[in-house]
Amino acid sequence: MEETKWLTKTKIIILISLLLIIGTIIIIIMVHRNNLRKEYIKYENQLEYAASNYLLKEKITLKENEWREINVSELLKQKLITNDRSSDCSGYVIANSLGDKNSSKEESSNIEYKAYIKCNKIYVTKGYGTKPSDGKLNTQITQTENDTEKPEITLFGDRIMSLFVGDKYEELGAVSIDNIDGDITKQIKISGSVDTNKAGSYTITYTSIDSSKNKAIETREVIVKEKAIEEVKPNQPDVKTPTPQQPVPNVQTRDTTKPIISFRNKYDAKVCIGDRININEYMQSALDNVDGDISSKIRVTGDTLTVMREGTYNLVYTVTDSAGNTAQASRRYYGVNCETPKTTVIVSVRSIYVTPNAVTINVGSTQKLTVSISPSDATDKTVTFSSSNQKVATVNSNGVVTGKSKGTAQIRVTSVDGKAVGTCEVTVQ
Repeated sequence: MEETKWLTKTKIIILISLLLIIGTIIIIIMVHRNNLRKEYIKYENQLEYAASNYLLKEKITLKENEWREINVSELLKQKLITNDRSSDCSGYVIANSLGDKNSSKEESSNIEYKAYIKCNKIYVTKGYGTKPSDGKLNTQITQTENDTEKPEITLFGDRIMSLFVGDKYEELGAVSIDNIDGDITKQIKISGSVDTNKAGSYTITYTSIDSSKNKAIETREVIVKEKAIEEVKPNQPDVKTPTPQQPVPNVQTRDTTKPIISFRNKYDAKVCIGDRININEYMQSALDNVDGDISSKIRVTGDTLTVMREGTYNLVYTVTDSAGNTAQASRRYYGVNCETPKTTVIVSVRSIYVTPNAVTINVGSTQKLTVSISPSDATDKTVTFSSSNQKVATVNSNGVVTGKSKGTAQIRVTSVDGKAVGTCEVTVQ
């Protein structure tokens, strides 16, 4: 009975197909991991700029030779960076003050930022876990931890209003934005009253207190004036004729008060080249005294596209309420290069060999010297020639030695940095 072959043509095709499929899957996984690694490196560089924004926002100053550790979770919590891969990584940023050589200020402006992250067992920053061995750890309390900044109150309408006796006073209200608590307009307390039946100056006080008990106060002055009395001319018959009613200024027949656009953070942010500007990242709200919250109606114009270069970018926020009143506010951003700069490795000249290393020539004769440099991939192979006794022998920049008089001289060949030297002993006869 003939033995059946195990590897039939069909089985071979199936086996090759499986191997190809497995190989393709492995290649796809490797390419995906490599692409992820590039994204993590970019995220690492973005964190360094986010850290500089964090110090600015939290009002943290580093003295010379101080350093501070900033956890990545803090940068994400405060929305100082947006990245689709942020959930893959954990880590920290070290802000290290290098000191200012020519500065007498206690506060340093020369700060180096270095991010250390660990991402899904695919990428780990070299040196992860290390901290500066020199300098002092900065433990300054952050603005968030120790909030000392007052809320900002913005009044709807004019700070000084004028009415006439008999007019109706309508309270326009105000907006209060806190750097930590955000929109706390509903917590504003308004005190004071206006008696429009009596001429005089009245003060309305607006008080806002944040969760850290920081108090802000703004006031509005309302001036109530007497109506002008029409002058009666003498020698006129006392005829009761109807006179037109005195026009009533400042009576709000329609809404003429502009909305207020508020920003939670007042500082200018840095945006990496290649990223889109997050136009909503720092905007708090747009509030109107009649329509309420109209943030959804805000339109942003200006440099809203992807940041393509280093420099300044300006955004204009515009909102219009239902009565047609328009308000505008602007913000500024800086485009910065977040890519890791290519480091140039300087390869120094270690040795210089001169051929011949000893030569005898006659007066008036010449000898060309050949120079070899080690290593061959030295960054700068420029050398200089010199003679220990130019009365005996001279040498030009091309290594040509000329005998001048009887005697001996040493020709020296020196590298640019002066660390490598080759010699040739010359005897002139």
